[in-house]
Amino acid sequence: MSIDINNIEEDEIVENAEVQMDDSVIVSCPSCGGNMAFDPESGNLKCPYCSTEKDIEGDNQEIVERCFESALAEGVRTWNQDDIKSIRCKNCGAEIIFNPSVQAQFCNYCGSSHITVQEAEKTIAPNYLVPFEVSEKDAGEHFKKWIGNKWLAPNDLKNSYKNNRILGTYVPYWTYDSNTHSYYTAQRGDYYYVTRTRTVDGKTETYQERRTRWTPVRGNYNEFFDDVLITASDKVNRNMIEKIEPFNLNNLKTYNPNYLSGFYAERYSVPLEQGWDYGKEEIDSEIQRGVKRKIGGDEVRFLNIKTQYENITFKHILLPVWMSSFNYKSEAYNFMVNGQTGDVDGEYPKSPVKIAIIIFIILAIIGGIVFMNMQGGDSQAVQTAIIGCLV
Repeated sequence: MSIDINNIEEDEIVENAEVQMDDSVIVSCPSCGGNMAFDPESGNLKCPYCSTEKDIEGDNQEIVERCFESALAEGVRTWNQDDIKSIRCKNCGAEIIFNPSVQAQFCNYCGSSHITVQEAEKTIAPNYLVPFEVSEKDAGEHFKKWIGNKWLAPNDLKNSYKNNRILGTYVPYWTYDSNTHSYYTAQRGDYYYVTRTRTVDGKTETYQERRTRWTPVRGNYNEFFDDVLITASDKVNRNMIEKIEPFNLNNLKTYNPNYLSGFYAERYSVPLEQGWDYGKEEIDSEIQRGVKRKIGGDEVRFLNIKTQYENITFKHILLPVWMSSFNYKSEAYNFMVNGQTGDVDGEYPKSPVKIAIIIFIILAIIGGIVFMNMQGGDSQAVQTAIIGCLV
């Protein structure tokens, strides 16, 4: 039965969200029988009731890349074989992984109650993940520091905003490896100067005129690309999540559902093939930069590159992100915290008064420069002096 979220008290929503989060993957405590959760500080499962810790069985297996072409051709197992199920949000489309014994009620991406249990599909299960290293408490502290450093934010923000429940979510990513072999043609431009003469106010003077000598070039460019990282979710704010990157992939662990205890994981919504299309865009941009460096010269024009991609491999990984929002004067603002590094990015209100001050500063600088130009003075000195006074 769906629930109208508009008719539920906010505290009830938070309470239900907490229940969902705590029971996302159930691991019973061997001492008291309580539900254990992954503890980012110790890296173990920890009981919130008696503080008993339990190691997560790991392995020292070497990181293995999967063949891209084979994955497209063969059948793949579902996440549901790991004794977990998923829900799909009818509002935003997010698909969240959780324990089958839990009746999930709200989407932790948009808060909507309009969710349905998702039937098993043939999807690629995650190979590896980076566990949370930043606790929920520390994530909140990182956010407070971040918002406190935002000069444009209203001065009363730190005392008047209401922070909503922060949710730890494993965001899906693809990584791609590929050997590339490129053939290019272009024209390389090299600057040279010739001495010219001209007459100014009846006086003849010489000056240097820059010209460009164009030379046809062609050649081969080979490069191996390792772990090109592509977000496999079209539900997260891409601009926001890119600003809290990078993640240290040297800390990848073999996927184990116990790492999800107390957290959520989104099933990927960007398919493997589409992710590779995004990956090729990044690879092609880097190849273009590399080819231009190889060509050298002062300019490059008419550049044409044809690339072959060979031995394409991939990994499906999960990376830790704390997601939340806060309310300020009845408006909601979203933010994210990197669950490995603590880096923060998000939305926040801007003070109209402070924006007006910045506009005044800019106009003052422009006015000072114009005035000094009219007086024949040093505009750069005026600009420096104005900024010094305002700062």
